[in-house]
Amino acid sequence: MDERKKSMFSAVVISTIAAIFIVVAVLVLFVPRVEVKDICYFICGFLVVLGIYMIVRYFMTAGYEKLNEYGFSEGVLFVLLGICGLVSAERIAASFLTSLGLLLLLSGVIKLQYALDLKCMGDKAWIVFFVVTILLLGCSISVILQPFEDIKVYQNYTAYILLVDGIVEIVNIFYLNFRTKVYHQEMDKPHEGMEELQEIFEPEKEE
Repeated sequence: MDERKKSMFSAVVISTIAAIFIVVAVLVLFVPRVEVKDICYFICGFLVVLGIYMIVRYFMTAGYEKLNEYGFSEGVLFVLLGICGLVSAERIAASFLTSLGLLLLLSGVIKLQYALDLKCMGDKAWIVFFVVTILLLGCSISVILQPFEDIKVYQNYTAYILLVDGIVEIVNIFYLNFRTKVYHQEMDKPHEGMEELQEIFEPEKEE
């Protein structure tokens, strides 16, 4: 049960980050009045809030009594990153698109693992997610390499990749959770059948 709760929490966090990707992309593409510095403040503020939530959750769920529970350290990391970002938002804004490229690269690596998890479960759709992820990884690398001289074209290109990546991430995480649940149900059925057979054929013990 604890593993399932941890998996669900991770899915919520990743889905939230994907939603932020979509929001940032929409702001860049359709709300020109919003400055890059404002978006930096928004993202860094979210990191602080997320970090605080993870720290509080760690103590509320007595995570300190369990092994391999890193909610506290992860929360502290997010808080520190968010605070550093808020303090130096103007400097981050200067390399904002490159930073987004790095985040896209990280997101792509996570989705790559999701595709391999689907393959391990024998899901034929894994190849589709794998190919899409490889394409997005290539786009992420191109964002980091800054292939466009026109900053406006470069900004819009990055925003479109961010938008697509966020949508794919949400679809991916929901499909993976659904497929994992079905996979565990299929794995539990043989065990249930064996237990029923044992109850039927096992001779009653003499008192």
